[in-house]
Amino acid sequence: MQEHLIVDGNNALHAIPEFARELKLDRTRARESLLHFLEPLQVMGGCLLSVVFDGKGGPQSVSKHRGIEDYTVIYSSSVEGADGVIERMLMGATQPERIVVVTNDGLIRNCAYAHGSTAMRVEEVAKRLDYAIESSKSIRKDSKPSARPFDSFENKIPFPD
Repeated sequence: MQEHLIVDGNNALHAIPEFARELKLDRTRARESLLHFLEPLQVMGGCLLSVVFDGKGGPQSVSKHRGIEDYTVIYSSSVEGADGVIERMLMGATQPERIVVVTNDGLIRNCAYAHGSTAMRVEEVAKRLDYAIESSKSIRKDSKPSARPFDSFENKIPFPD
């Protein structure tokens, strides 16, 4: 069974300085940038990936990011909020030990632990992303060159020490 990463989207936007700056200018663009940034985790890591954002004032919506089957984007209802959606996902999980919640929010992290899941800070997922990117480069280096060059991924987001 696959690991399921659940990312607290708004929390991640505020935790990564580059996205926090972009968020001040254009919320939609910042969200799209985060979704694109996380994509290698799902594509190369083979996990289920759900990114949960606070809603846009309407009912909850669920969609697939760029048609990728195992990459889900959830906008909470205006009543429940992203934290409530994440908590409901944890409570309803049949295999909570396979869930990793990505957030810097202490309450949500504690909720994950209370339901038998684990949690990781946003900065830790960036390290995991670096590993996925490096693994991809290694695989490409070892394989035969293709007729069409593969777009490379590179993590260029600085994190404070």
